[in-house]
Amino acid sequence: MIDLERVAEAFGLVAPVGPAEPVRSRGQVQAWKVGTGAGPVLLKRFWAETELPWRDQLETAMELEALAVRAGIDTPAPVRPVRAWFGSVVRLDGIGLLRAFPYVEHRPLADRDDVADWLGGTLARIHGQRRLDFVPEPNWWYGQEPPVPPGAWRGWLAEGEDRGASWAPVLRRRLDLVLELADRVVRTFAATGPYVLSHRDVEPWNVLITESGPILIDWDTVGPESAPLEAAAVFVRFAARAGADPDLDQLRRSKAAYLAAGGEPLPVRAGILDRLIGYELSKIATALGRFFDESDDDDRIRDRLDRLPATVETVRRWERILARA
Repeated sequence: MIDLERVAEAFGLVAPVGPAEPVRSRGQVQAWKVGTGAGPVLLKRFWAETELPWRDQLETAMELEALAVRAGIDTPAPVRPVRAWFGSVVRLDGIGLLRAFPYVEHRPLADRDDVADWLGGTLARIHGQRRLDFVPEPNWWYGQEPPVPPGAWRGWLAEGEDRGASWAPVLRRRLDLVLELADRVVRTFAATGPYVLSHRDVEPWNVLITESGPILIDWDTVGPESAPLEAAAVFVRFAARAGADPDLDQLRRSKAAYLAAGGEPLPVRAGILDRLIGYELSKIATALGRFFDESDDDDRIRDRLDRLPATVETVRRWERILARA
């Protein structure tokens, strides 16, 4: 159990403080709803160690988060600690690195929720906060964070065949397709500006429904992004929940709201949804390379590889639907 006395002192929480109600646990990330004399707080332990290898990335993330809050984007502002390590981060020995936010009563986004107009406007406003004047390196959503050269796939295949992994025969059959797609996704990213600093994880699970409407949470993955590729991928993901093809009306309204809030028109061309293919490749590479906290077993990796041609076919069909919007 987390030491609330030390937490309360570091964040300057108003007494009485407690109890701590667990609300999330995934790898190093743990979150609790904590009662205080000034109302409930969401306490998030995002790193279990007291040193942070990606501190520069988090500092950038907190800068964009602060810009978003000042711009009135629907997102909770972090609690400012009285004893910060940097920014809004508290470092406590034996606990790790924490941030805190006012707890907002909410429910998860449901498939029945239509947030198309809010989504387009919100994403355009995020993209308008920090424009980049250079072409950045492709990120995790394009299968390249950490970088995955062609030789990595061949090395994973050799290792899998040596130990008889269930996914190895499928990767052997799919290797040319994987390498072709990986190369294409990276080339698409390099050719599709403008580039911006963005949230990069605008997904249904990071949108919560409150009494006043949707809010966006979890800015930890902020970084350089292609504005049109992210917008296209986000719009179809939100319009295609419950396993259906994207809803044409929702796509139209998201795109219209994006333009009305200052976003640039999305290109109408094959490859505009290559970010979705990059996401699939990255999920596979992350599991094979044992990056981060991913722990997919061999059979799940095999199934993803087996579905890859069908996934690509679906993405191309969604591109045609997006073009109609």
